[in-house]
Amino acid sequence: MAKFHYPLLSCLALLLGIAPAALAQQDTTVYHLRTVEIFGKPSEVFASGSRVSTLDSSFIRTYASGTIADALQARTPVFLKTNGASGISTPSFRGTSATHTAVLWNGLNISQPALGQSDLSLLPLSSIGSIAVQHGAAGAMYGSGAIGGAVLLNSPMQQEPGFGADVMQEVGSFGRYFSSAGIRYSGQKLSVALSGYRLAAENDFSFRDYGRIGAPARRQDQAKVAQHGFTQDLSWQLSSNTRFALHGWYTFADREVAPTLGAANTNAEQLDRNLRLMTELNHSSNWGETSVKAAVFNDYLRFTDNNNYSTTDINTYQVQAEQTYTYARRWSLRGGLNLQHFDADVQGYGKQVTEDRASAFLLFRYDLGKRLDLSLNLRQAFVKGYNPTPAPTLGANWLMLQQGNHQLYLKGNASGSYRVPTLNERFWQPGGNPDIKPEQGWSYETGLRHRYTLGSVQLDSELSVYRMLVDNWIQWMPITSSYWSPRNLQKVRSQGIELSSRASTIIGDWQLAATGAYTYTSSEQVKAYEGNQELNQQLAHVPLHKVQLGTDLAFRSWTLLGNITHTGLRYTDNGNSGSLPGYTLLSLALHRKFSLGQYQFIASVRSDNVTDREYTVLENVPMPPRSFAASLRFIIP
Repeated sequence: MAKFHYPLLSCLALLLGIAPAALAQQDTTVYHLRTVEIFGKPSEVFASGSRVSTLDSSFIRTYASGTIADALQARTPVFLKTNGASGISTPSFRGTSATHTAVLWNGLNISQPALGQSDLSLLPLSSIGSIAVQHGAAGAMYGSGAIGGAVLLNSPMQQEPGFGADVMQEVGSFGRYFSSAGIRYSGQKLSVALSGYRLAAENDFSFRDYGRIGAPARRQDQAKVAQHGFTQDLSWQLSSNTRFALHGWYTFADREVAPTLGAANTNAEQLDRNLRLMTELNHSSNWGETSVKAAVFNDYLRFTDNNNYSTTDINTYQVQAEQTYTYARRWSLRGGLNLQHFDADVQGYGKQVTEDRASAFLLFRYDLGKRLDLSLNLRQAFVKGYNPTPAPTLGANWLMLQQGNHQLYLKGNASGSYRVPTLNERFWQPGGNPDIKPEQGWSYETGLRHRYTLGSVQLDSELSVYRMLVDNWIQWMPITSSYWSPRNLQKVRSQGIELSSRASTIIGDWQLAATGAYTYTSSEQVKAYEGNQELNQQLAHVPLHKVQLGTDLAFRSWTLLGNITHTGLRYTDNGNSGSLPGYTLLSLALHRKFSLGQYQFIASVRSDNVTDREYTVLENVPMPPRSFAASLRFIIP
């Protein structure tokens, strides 16, 4: 039976601490290679021609009590499949499913091995330093599951020298209470940080139950949530060329699972416990930069209701070594190896399951002056019985026009990607399919990027057009009346348009910024391998249209943030016989900074779903009405 020694590892983490491992995300369109640095280059540098966006740090600080799912929903064109106030929330990139999104923490994949996906509602913003999103296939850089895109999370970086601390308390609607605290120290060679959080929410909002005759109003009584967690960061500069770091992240969630409208309440509950520990060593020399990471992750899940008791307990051991060499600021080459070992104790498997995976990758970038950069990447995965084909990527950025204050870039890439079947898809009993094949994806993308700068005025706009084919798409289907089984049923084609723009300026004491994004996503099954399938129809729960607008207005000590998101109609089945109407959500936040001597306070008020819109993301799952929250944050700089 797979066991994980929490007290031992927690004590080890407390003694050694945790540290940030990566630089803040950088714009791959205009990034130029520099001489070798001890902190290294993020993988996005090798993603020429890809679309990479970064969430604004002020937004992350303002919404620190929220989750990564909240942030992506409000500030990116990514669609989040949210299963109610206490349910899971998973991303859908470019018309793909949640299993086609890789989620990485400090460069290592943290997706749950049994399900092949990450529940972003369990990942608080207060634990994260930076968030970047790569749209489109990225299998060559991030491995299995990066068919639709990747979410890149990094630990906070300790920048200010000396001691610092902050405490935050928030009170909100529907019995919501959020608390967080953190302390940090940064010296010439050593930096240490420790933070923790606690969330409790009743989620007892009122809604109309359309599953009952007359659609009576009633109160949600099966959606309580209790979460807590901590992060630890330690970074030690052993010498001018060598840095050692440790990272730790623990999250715990105990939540009630609300029944869908019209269904009986089975008192379903889900408990999630995740512990992630990682160590990292960076060393620079005349041969370039060497980076070695070793990690152990434990994912525990327990689901219970009136008729079921199911547990999942998986340990993942992971090692990644890579070498990066940069020559004369013109080209950079990174080669590496990633090793994974899974030790799974899953009640639904009926036996202990272990598995070893490996992948080798080579990333190359070449800058032809300041106007053109190219990247060529390749990854080959090795899994016994499931070896996918190699995943290559070829991309380019070309500064085709530079005149006055204008810069116009032409970009494009062609990428291969893959997904190894999850443990559940192969070992679940009954229904697991040991003969299931890996999914294979090909993506083609091109677009334009325009930059305009005049004094304090900056305007950055980007247009991308893409086409993606995913072969051997895995889908669970009923085999008998008692169980389902995964099959390679189909080939799916996803194509669409992504348009985004950001403008910012400073006028006296005013700082103004605005963002906008629009996506059109057509995702259809174009070929069936088994049975009668609905061809050339929009896939279920994939909106054709999504619009996102955001504003940040700052005046002296005051800041106002606003977000509007419109999600278009979604079909509830692949035959397009049923649908959910589109909805528009508005959220507003106002906060003010004030000082008391050397200490700082930030008082905030926030409202979500300001217009009190009645909407559903998934069928028969009610979502919260208008809500309010107020918080006070105390900071020792």
